[in-house]
Amino acid sequence: MFPLRSIVTVETVAYWALCCHLFLIGLEFDMSVIENLTRTSKKAIHIAIAGVLIPFIMGIGLFFFMNQVPGGEYNPTGCVYIGLSLAVTGYPIVARVLNDVKLLHSDIGRMAMSASLVTDLISWILVIIGIAFSNQTSGGASVAVLSTVGFALFCIFVVRPALAIIISKTSKENDYSENYLCFVLVAISAFAVVTDILGTNSVVGAFIFGFIMPNRILAAAFLDKFEDFVTGYLLPLFFTICGIRIDIWSLFDKKAHLAIGSVVVVLSCSAKILSTLLVSYYENVPTRDGFSLGIFLNKRDYTVMAIAILLMTGVVAPVTASIYRPAKHLSNYKRRTIQKGRQGGELRILACFQNFRNVSGMISLIDSSNATRESPLNVFALHVLELTGRASAMLIVHSTGGKSSGYSRHGRKNSQSEKIVTALETYQTLNDNVNIHALTSMSPHASMHEDICSLAEEKHTALLVIPFHKLPSKDGKLEAEDNTSFRGVNLNVLANAPCSVGIFVDRGFGVSDNGESSLTMRQILMLFVGGPDDREALAYAWRMGGTEGISLTVVRFLPGDQVEEIQPKDLLPVGEAHKMLTSITYVDSNRKLDDEYVNEFRLKTAGEQFVSYQERVVNNDEEIVLALQEMHHTYDLYVVGRGEGIVSPLTESLADWCEYPELGPLGDLLITSSFAQGSVLVVQQYVGSKDGISIADMLSADNSTSHGSHHFSSWEHSSLEDGGLEMEPFAHHKGKQDVDA
Repeated sequence: MFPLRSIVTVETVAYWALCCHLFLIGLEFDMSVIENLTRTSKKAIHIAIAGVLIPFIMGIGLFFFMNQVPGGEYNPTGCVYIGLSLAVTGYPIVARVLNDVKLLHSDIGRMAMSASLVTDLISWILVIIGIAFSNQTSGGASVAVLSTVGFALFCIFVVRPALAIIISKTSKENDYSENYLCFVLVAISAFAVVTDILGTNSVVGAFIFGFIMPNRILAAAFLDKFEDFVTGYLLPLFFTICGIRIDIWSLFDKKAHLAIGSVVVVLSCSAKILSTLLVSYYENVPTRDGFSLGIFLNKRDYTVMAIAILLMTGVVAPVTASIYRPAKHLSNYKRRTIQKGRQGGELRILACFQNFRNVSGMISLIDSSNATRESPLNVFALHVLELTGRASAMLIVHSTGGKSSGYSRHGRKNSQSEKIVTALETYQTLNDNVNIHALTSMSPHASMHEDICSLAEEKHTALLVIPFHKLPSKDGKLEAEDNTSFRGVNLNVLANAPCSVGIFVDRGFGVSDNGESSLTMRQILMLFVGGPDDREALAYAWRMGGTEGISLTVVRFLPGDQVEEIQPKDLLPVGEAHKMLTSITYVDSNRKLDDEYVNEFRLKTAGEQFVSYQERVVNNDEEIVLALQEMHHTYDLYVVGRGEGIVSPLTESLADWCEYPELGPLGDLLITSSFAQGSVLVVQQYVGSKDGISIADMLSADNSTSHGSHHFSSWEHSSLEDGGLEMEPFAHHKGKQDVDA
């Protein structure tokens, strides 16, 4: 492919490409990585140390084993490179593989990320030491290592602050010219030359330069402009040179070569796995988890080692996906629903934001939640961003004043997060009884629900509010375009949430016709048909009814004489995810609970000026539609239950025609009809335990599970070429502790 006379030139460009690639890897590290080490578990540190040292020693042994063929010549210092090739684990690569197999936020994923982080730092120390000792005498190597460490410290404490000052003086509002890119290309070469002169290797200098980059938005700009060029055009030259040096056919010259090669491939692939299993056994980590960790950390002579690397890179994702199933562990907190929460106590809400256009309606919803000194609101506002490009998943906690405990490499998206944070902080300053904690989460859509549910679990929230996947338009309606990816997130949250969930369909709630905040009294209508979801919706509406400037109307639909009683039958909810037997006993029990809770509401709100209760007797869904048409003009917000797990004779026909089953029959009717223009909040009560009725009691003997466990389905959205929405159950059982809601 290349003329012999051009090989030297190609090699030069190839190694410069490698330097650029290492610079990009350095950019992916934040200086906060050092801080994270203090929070890394001892278990992950032990696994990381063993995962580096044992394969490194094994690699050295493999090198001398490979060179036992009679008549062969070899350089003993090559053992260092073979050892490093087995020991090194790529932290960014591990993050992307975990993302691909949707285990990034599982227990094993977090441990793998922590272990690979420590492994990367140890590996770089070994790289510096190994390269120095392989190229020089022991005395010269010591000088090379010490001088390189000194240069790295100089860059961190002197060059990095200087770069920060220069960038702040020469840039305007995060707008960077092409001159910065030219400067970076020159600086990569300069840093590479310095470390090469110091006696280590040029790639070390390139990595150090990327690591000390002070401005994360500038780093994101470099990645956007530079990554495709390096990985698509320059780096293939490096692999081409590697391919030229690999002589696969030499393995077949002698049987001894082939036998040794086979042994080396097996041992190379198993080095990390064996070392990780050993420490996992010592740390009482399950064998399956230890094996999965070893697979993940297996991400890194020539001929034989190249085959081993290809094999391990290819099998990591499919093998781990097939053997590992994450288990869900719920913490023991009781207030997972509003209905069972202490009246007059604190309400903890997790409010999710898809983008800035969700802010106005969500703040209006929070403002309508009756925050008082006796019953304050603790709101965790989570801006969810899709993980794209080379960024690693992260959770950013925003502090007062706009500073964050993490960095986003996506400048434009980060600025949107800051706008959301600013709006929330402004609202909080005007409301002493509302405490808002702003966070930003970056993760792929396929595992975004895990971030949301984990945060809800960690913060002990009673209500998780997620925006509908269709965004509000300027005229107060919904956009015609569907965000199918975010719809999949909502479905996953509904299936896995550790508390009650509300899907908020914002159509200009709290905003007047001219687009400004409305100061008039907000009219809220709660529609009650029956079931645990409706009781939870009533509990939240009840709380909202105590807010100044809120007028609450509760309408209960009662079945008339012409309604046929529901016969026991199998109910197959959205997507046939799980099967539940709806029995007369269960329906009667819920009807009794409905009556008790509604009567309690009527008794305690009797005499309140802006809270009213009505009953409408209807015989079918058509009469419900007619009743809603009569009252559609005056309401800003409709609050309804999703109706999951309950078949009502009044809404059974509506359920058959749902365009958006996640909203339930009434919620879907309200947003797809022409007569209802207000916003809609659809509430689903936490399903771990409902009003003292165990989920196991709802199931038939054939489908029952012990101790209140329940069959859930999580819905996976796959990125399809045609942009369609594919939802398939991938987790059919999650053990949930039978905790009182």
